[in-house]
Amino acid sequence: MSAPAAVYRPRNPQSSDYYRCVEDYFETFVQIYDEHFSRQYGFWRPYIEQVIYRYLDAACPVLDTGVICTTGLPV
Repeated sequence: MSAPAAVYRPRNPQSSDYYRCVEDYFETFVQIYDEHFSRQYGFWRPYIEQVIYRYLDAACPVLDTGVICTTGLPV
């Protein structure tokens, strides 16, 4: 007997503690970084902001199917 087909369950990163923490506190972290952390960790790198905002944007896909088309053609 074959195994039952797997059911697609879309991930929900918005419900993770990490996502909510980043979403709630990242802007505050950026504002206080120079005063509290730059001496120990160095200057603020703008690339960090780009990465975090890409993470937050990517966690909210518009696709309902869970399929990503990298060819530019409709799925």
